[in-house]
Amino acid sequence: MFPCIKNTTMANVGEYIKESYIELVEKVTWPTWRELQSSAVLVLVATIIISMMVFGMDQLIGWLLRSFYSSLG
Repeated sequence: MFPCIKNTTMANVGEYIKESYIELVEKVTWPTWRELQSSAVLVLVATIIISMMVFGMDQLIGWLLRSFYSSLG
């Protein structure tokens, strides 16, 4: 129907892919292996701490609800 629009759209997609590749290769600063390991350890420790907090809150709320319902009946 509009052949010029299709060509323009495909040219835009091709240009986008080309620019993305150039940015990834030339402009992005990739972390070193050591930095990547440090970040992974930090994420692991934070995940463990947050998981323990959620577990503790779950246990506390469970205990409170059991105490509440056992006092009712």
